Amino acid sequence: MKINSRMAALVAGLVSIAMLAVLRQPFSGDVGVATASLDPSSFLHDYAVEAVNPYGMGDATIKSPVQASGAQGQDTVPAQWQAIEDHNNASRGPVQPIPFNHRFHVSDLQIDCMYCHTGTERSVSGVVPSLEVCMGCHRLAGTGLPPVEELREYDARSEPIPWKWVNKLPEFVQFSHQAHLRNGLDCAECHGPVEDMDRVYQWASFEMGWCLECHRQSPVDTDVATDHILAQTVSISEPESDRQPGSFYPRAINTDYGATRAPTDCAACHY
Repeated sequence: MKINSRMAALVAGLVSIAMLAVLRQPFSGDVGVATASLDPSSFLHDYAVEAVNPYGMGDATIKSPVQASGAQGQDTVPAQWQAIEDHNNASRGPVQPIPFNHRFHVSDLQIDCMYCHTGTERSVSGVVPSLEVCMGCHRLAGTGLPPVEELREYDARSEPIPWKWVNKLPEFVQFSHQAHLRNGLDCAECHGPVEDMDRVYQWASFEMGWCLECHRQSPVDTDVATDHILAQTVSISEPESDRQPGSFYPRAINTDYGATRAPTDCAACHY
């Protein structure tokens, strides 16, 4: 009986030594990739960011993600790294505190404008996405990307991102996003092909002549709350007051009242 107990103890000891030897073997890269695949943000990644860290993040010798890819012998650059590089290399538009690439988010990820700029259809002015909107995705997505980590630092400090103006009208011009979107105007008609912009820039001149060119077009049935619709219900020949009903526009100031797509009198934009 004592012999059997000693044999069992010897076998258990040999098994323990064997297991310890296996555990002390160095991990292979495959283990790291498998671990990283559990990262919830991996749906936006073509590689494992945190586990294998293929681009040497934190290494001062790496000048850009594209150079980093070459340094690691990668044949192709992941789309998100290329988007960062393309934003930084763009020649038009202001340099932003965080290199947010609209082309990548709109064309590659198919994110609708109003998902980030939510509320613009109900606002007089355009709505710049708040930090909370950005973090709605990037609390999980984009782990390890330098711009996303910087975004998270802003969030940790409860500090708004100091985005730079791209489209800014003079203070004496009144422009309502709500009114234009309500009339079915597409964002691209004023902001251009944002889906192709690595760094957003002012596409239209926004000069008075450019605006009037659109306002002077022939009205269509989809135009609402404009002179064209108003003229169908209000008779100019029998004015009840010196103001058009429900608006700031004088009745008789515009000789083309009702004949154009939108008001062309001065008070339409400079009231």
